Amino acid sequence: MMQPDPNLTLANIKELSVFSNHYDLRHDLHAYVEYVLDRDVKRLHRSNELNRSDSKRLAKLMSDSCAIEEVEQNGYSKWINYVDILAHIFEFVNYDTEGTYAGYTSSEPSFPDNYIDVSIGKYEDFIDLPLIEQEKKLFDILVNHYLDDYNEFYGTSVLGRLSGFSTRGSATGVMQDLDFTRPRRFLIEVLQSCAPGVWYTISSLIQYLKEHYPYFLIPKKPKYRHEWEAKNGRYGNFRESKELWGKEIQVLESDADAFERVEGRFVERFLEGLPLILGYIEVAYSKKEYKGYLPEINQLQAFRVNDKFLHVMSGKIIEPKVTVQPNFEIHVESELYPVRILAQLTKLADVVTKDKTSILKLQKKKVLTQLSEREDLDVIRLLEKLSGQKLPQNVRIELEEWIGASEAFTLYENAVLLEGDKDLPEIDQFTIQRISPTMRIVHSPDRLFTHLEQNELIPLHIKHRSSALTLLPDGVRTVFHKRDSSVSKVKAGAKTKKPVTIKREVQIIFHFPAKELMEEFRKGLIAARCPVAADWGKLTLSFASQYEPEVKNVSKALKQDYTIKIEDIT
Repeated sequence: MMQPDPNLTLANIKELSVFSNHYDLRHDLHAYVEYVLDRDVKRLHRSNELNRSDSKRLAKLMSDSCAIEEVEQNGYSKWINYVDILAHIFEFVNYDTEGTYAGYTSSEPSFPDNYIDVSIGKYEDFIDLPLIEQEKKLFDILVNHYLDDYNEFYGTSVLGRLSGFSTRGSATGVMQDLDFTRPRRFLIEVLQSCAPGVWYTISSLIQYLKEHYPYFLIPKKPKYRHEWEAKNGRYGNFRESKELWGKEIQVLESDADAFERVEGRFVERFLEGLPLILGYIEVAYSKKEYKGYLPEINQLQAFRVNDKFLHVMSGKIIEPKVTVQPNFEIHVESELYPVRILAQLTKLADVVTKDKTSILKLQKKKVLTQLSEREDLDVIRLLEKLSGQKLPQNVRIELEEWIGASEAFTLYENAVLLEGDKDLPEIDQFTIQRISPTMRIVHSPDRLFTHLEQNELIPLHIKHRSSALTLLPDGVRTVFHKRDSSVSKVKAGAKTKKPVTIKREVQIIFHFPAKELMEEFRKGLIAARCPVAADWGKLTLSFASQYEPEVKNVSKALKQDYTIKIEDIT
């Protein structure tokens, strides 16, 4: 690693426009995966991008409200699209990226029925890693790919303002052999020599590189495939222009400021790229209107690194700290988004605020739900393990009362009630709960019956109806009272009429043209507490006619995204 360089000049930012990244890429990446995991997300038929409806919902889940404004104005968000691409590079999600050509006249591919699938295994493996290992993988992805064949010479960063060089001729000359991974890692090493929180001028950084490392990006003697490429020289791929489509001026290696005009522009765009996207630095721009040659130069004028960047690079990040407060709030302090910890806590608590310190509040309903779904869950032990200390006394007492309430009624699935002698051979392995010496709740009844038969016992399987208990055969002993048959006997030959009431319910069936609209309609009906049955094979929703007012409200709410016309089938 390089040592701090005294020649970097301190910057005065009073006259500059400071920009900080308020997005948290780590949070938003996980929010995106969780979103597509819970629903069928269909990509656009022509462009293969996310559709407007999903973009609007995702924008509300992002770490910065700017995404909402962007979708409302443009119908899409560059940041959400960036996260979408990143998730695909990570292989957390899969979808068709090749497309099909509809007929001989098609010049562009189309993407019919292109739904996003989640690779749950790869995603779970990633979030199970320690936070520093997750960060290293994220860093390596951005260093190696920088997303979708983009490089700092020709594209604008998702958070950047600076335009790139013309791509004309970029498939020839030095550009063919440039490995951008190496200079990116080199510049990250240079940034590690900077003091955190101190503003430096970018011009002094560029001059430092020019003096000490002039070939960090383009080799001194590049390999040329053709004689004319050698004639154009090291800077043959780079041209400036006064206007966007104006006459171009070739940058020559003999120019005194050639390094600033080529490598200098790369450094500026690198700073507003990878390290800014990861939240490692802040940058500052000139407020003056730019009137120079394009692409812009010297508009990005200052930068500063932060503690998080230096901690990540040294592999010594501050471990997440969990604190349970007496007011039932849980404070989670972490330099990096602690996805695994928050995934556990959000099942028990509501999120109040998200920041470097996330605040959640325990909710009785959520705790009871988790206790009913997970028999092995010990809420108090989990919270004490995460926080590393005893819970406040009032919180512990309240949680114990909640736990007691959850034990008042327990529903067992795939279990049976076994009644038999108290000394039945080796059945503890099948026992879920022992109710009395002769009665217990057991699992795996088929295996249990086989076990009893192998021990020369004769188990009797009785299946009761939902309306009444089934009568047991004569001679069978049970602790339950038998019904006295003499009381209910009727005289032979007497015929009684059973009173029967048949109820009629009129059902309405909606036939949908696509899964996406059907899913939105179904969610809306559920939210309106309308019982609805879905047939995904036939793309239909069925509901009772008495819920037509709720259906009309859902249809009205969806009209902001759809023009809906309901027709009767004759």
